[in-house]
Amino acid sequence: MLQLPKNEFRISITSGCNMKCVYCHNEGNHVINQLSKNDIEDLIKNSYDLGLEQVRITGGEPLIHKEIFDICQMLAEKYHLKVGINTNIIEIEKLMYMINKGWIYRVVVGLDYFDAPISKQSPVGISSKQALENILRVKESGVNVTISTVYNGDYDNLYKLVNWAHENKIRIKILEEVKNEVADCPDPNYLKMKERILSDFNLSTRYDDNFKEWHGMDGDFTAVTFFHSHCRIRECDVCKKMHLRVTSCGSLKQCIQSEEDDIDFRKGNIRENIIKALTQPVNFDVKPARYVDTSLI
Repeated sequence: MLQLPKNEFRISITSGCNMKCVYCHNEGNHVINQLSKNDIEDLIKNSYDLGLEQVRITGGEPLIHKEIFDICQMLAEKYHLKVGINTNIIEIEKLMYMINKGWIYRVVVGLDYFDAPISKQSPVGISSKQALENILRVKESGVNVTISTVYNGDYDNLYKLVNWAHENKIRIKILEEVKNEVADCPDPNYLKMKERILSDFNLSTRYDDNFKEWHGMDGDFTAVTFFHSHCRIRECDVCKKMHLRVTSCGSLKQCIQSEEDDIDFRKGNIRENIIKALTQPVNFDVKPARYVDTSLI
C-alpha cells in the first residue's frame, strides 16, 4: 500500500523569515512565497488516506505566517494530526499560545551559538541566552523539544551547546552543512567532531540503518543525533525516505539540491501530483541548484 514517508508531510509554509542565516536559502531572497491555509488543507484532503499522521511546519520562519494559528488549529483539531514546528523561537509567545491550545506536539529549535548576541549565523535575531530561556519554557510545558544546530567547525561552542542540552535532557541534532559538492564520505572534520562528542560525553552509539544516522545515547535517552549531508555523498534513496517535502512555492520537492523534479501540487490534479511525487524515481544526475533549502532537510 502506498504511504507517505514516515506518515508525514514536511511543509514550508513561508519563505519569509525574521533572521538571515548565512547557510539558508533566504539570504538575499527578496521575494516571499507562502502557502495559504486553503492550500495546505487541499494537500491534506488529497493525501489523508496515505497513512498521514503528522505534519512538520517549517519556513523560513513559520511563526511569522499571518495564518499560523488557523493552520495549526485546522491540522490538529479538524484532521487530528500531530503538528511539529521548526522555529528560531523568536516569536515565543505565539508558540506558547499554540502549545497551550494543544495544537503543537513537537518543537525543533534552530540554534547555532551557546553564548552570542545572535543565536544563529545571522546578523539579526535574539541572543543565545534568550533562545535558551525560550527553549526551557517549551520543555517545561511538556512538549517534546529538540535543538537543531549546523556545525561550523567551532568545537568549543558546540561542546557548550551539547553540554547544556545534555544537562537539561534535551536532544540536540547536529547537522553537517550542505554544500554543492559531491564526495565519497561526509566531511572528515564532521566525522572527527562526532567521535569527540561521543567520547567527551561518554555516550554509547546507535546506528539507524534505515536513515543512515548515528545517535549518541545516554542510557535510553537519545542525547545527540548526527545528521550528515546525504546530498554530499548522494544518498538520494535515503533522503527520499525521510519526508515528502513541500515548499512555500507549492512544489513537492524531490531533491533539495535541484528544481528539476519539482511538482507543483496546485497545478492539475492534486491527488495525481502527490502519487507522482511518491512513485517517480529521483534523477541522480541533476544539476545542483543555486542554494540548498535548509528548512527542508
